[in-house]
Amino acid sequence: MRKASADMWWIIIGAVIALVVLVVLLSIFSGKTGNLEQGLSSCESKGGVCVSEENPCPGSTIATPTFECNGQQNCCIGVPKSCQDDSECSKGSKCRNFGNNGDKFYCT
Repeated sequence: MRKASADMWWIIIGAVIALVVLVVLLSIFSGKTGNLEQGLSSCESKGGVCVSEENPCPGSTIATPTFECNGQQNCCIGVPKSCQDDSECSKGSKCRNFGNNGDKFYCT
């Protein structure tokens, strides 16, 4: 057997080992990227507010289909004004509950 022939076998063995390592890494990381993708496309992770389709967005926000909310909700991106009651909102605006847990109030 010549020296060039022996070197070729080491190259083939190295390529097979590299492919096995690549397949193992892909199987490890493919399951974990789903959570990352969900977090990156989430409306609330961008500071947005999820509102039901029949309700308007809070003041100083706009509806966008780019980011996702749970169920049949729209994502409103912007800087809504937080409030506790109607007196904190500008004239003609009302303080409304936008949180799923009753904990987020914004002027509309």
